[in-house]
Amino acid sequence: MSLWYIILIILSVIILFLLIFGLPRKKSTRSPNIEGLDRPEVAKAYDKMTDILPFRILRKKIISRIRKLNPSGRLIDAGCGPGNLIVQLAKEFPTLELIGMDISNEILERAKIRATKHERKIEFKEGSIENLPFPNEYANFIISTFSLHHWINPDRAFQEIYRVLKKEGIALIFDFRRDSRKFYYGFLTFVTKIVAPKALKNVNEPMGSLKSSYTPLEVQELVSKEQIKDITIKPMLAWMFVQINKH
Repeated sequence: MSLWYIILIILSVIILFLLIFGLPRKKSTRSPNIEGLDRPEVAKAYDKMTDILPFRILRKKIISRIRKLNPSGRLIDAGCGPGNLIVQLAKEFPTLELIGMDISNEILERAKIRATKHERKIEFKEGSIENLPFPNEYANFIISTFSLHHWINPDRAFQEIYRVLKKEGIALIFDFRRDSRKFYYGFLTFVTKIVAPKALKNVNEPMGSLKSSYTPLEVQELVSKEQIKDITIKPMLAWMFVQINKH
């Protein structure tokens, strides 16, 4: 490998680093967006989109985080979508009792189909995060990914999550952060206009999800109103983890 080629690679890495971390964070007001996952064409497009490399990488990050928390007992994936994550969890944690829940019956049917390709039994329920179809103190672990920005009543949703968690239980929420750096806005604009299937373009996704997401400070304020004491928010490049521990 020539010296000039090595120099070019190093310069490219430096430029990319400056683009990602050098541009300021976006400041904007929240703009709620409706995905429409109950429509077959949108559900199909969303299923296809969530199987591409960037989403696979993010799921690995989520599983890595869950692994550190050493989950046991019963786990609910609230807003499980087409089931990519919960099926991977079935492989990663063979002793967990797994339940996938989503408000969209259309996307839930896709999750069920994906789950039938694997030996582990996964239960699926249709339901809303604002009115979880589970009794008090039912789950040891609740996860919710790429869903928070769609919650119509987040105050009520946090109440429900806390109600359904057992004592010593953990809830882990993963979502975009609206105050991402401008580079990420540019990247998602490209994905929405060029890469995304037509059905997702028509509902302005995935850009709509980013614009309707919360900032870490806004999430802190939301959860604080619910008298939840033990909360940890870990902001990252363009997303964040929100962890709630129930004592």
